[in-house]
Amino acid sequence: MAEPLVSVVSAFYNTGPLILDMIRSILAQTWTDWELVLINDGSTDDTLTLAQSVDDPRIRIFSNDRNRGRAFSLNRGTREARGKYIARMDSDDICSPTRLEKEVRLLESNPALDAVSTGVIYLDKNDNPVGDMVCPTEHEAICATPWRTIHMVHGAMMARKEYFLKTPYREDIPIAIDFNMFFRSHHYSRFGNVPEPLYYYRLDGSFNLKKQYAARRVAAGFLFAYYYNHNQILKGLRCAAAQYIKFVVTLLCFLTGLRAKLMANRFKPLSEAKRAAYRREIQIIKSLDLPIKMNADARVENG
Repeated sequence: MAEPLVSVVSAFYNTGPLILDMIRSILAQTWTDWELVLINDGSTDDTLTLAQSVDDPRIRIFSNDRNRGRAFSLNRGTREARGKYIARMDSDDICSPTRLEKEVRLLESNPALDAVSTGVIYLDKNDNPVGDMVCPTEHEAICATPWRTIHMVHGAMMARKEYFLKTPYREDIPIAIDFNMFFRSHHYSRFGNVPEPLYYYRLDGSFNLKKQYAARRVAAGFLFAYYYNHNQILKGLRCAAAQYIKFVVTLLCFLTGLRAKLMANRFKPLSEAKRAAYRREIQIIKSLDLPIKMNADARVENG
């Protein structure tokens, strides 16, 4: 089989049936020169069986010997990928059928760009679109305040393979690996964005204080270390303190019942026309018949 231009890499751990919707969204792509590299990170449910049931030679599945974490799994995906470009895809999300094509066109027409992503549509627990967000398109705007945020949607990104080889995920930190990668690389890389939402992100309705605190603590640590090593100790302290302040604000919003309002600030409300268009696209993706292997588990269903 000839090497594909695009390798879509997705790591999964106990994703369950949602992984089939993700696979459907890749099979629905208008850009067909791709492979889907799935990394099973020690799943203990039936996710691996579901993934293996799909009959398409472009899908390649690898299993870790045990649960090794997201960073290890995505780095393994980079090593296994055969494409010139590597696209990220979270195993429980879906993307628009034109996503890969538009990202490829952007990278092909802009040789100076190392990585691109798209805007995002947010879905509630019932897969209803509740808002969307478009990111800046120019590198300087994307990285205007890198210590606070870098306007790239990790699950929606596509980059030249060399980018991921030069900037692998840090396997020594348990969380915030995407922010860490973007922050480390924004000094020597060029980022861009397709100026439209092409990635459907399922909002997690749960609230995990421990996870929230861990993310802020890890971010504070690597931000301070970076600025300390560049003789900017005061800036490092300010950036680290800002991460803890963000956690306190999030905690207060949770305790006072304002968390929903805080979440709503992440995206723009949708017009009825736009909401209907997103719903139609979601339905098209979900109604795609999967090519199922003859001996697949009976629990694998189409439609």
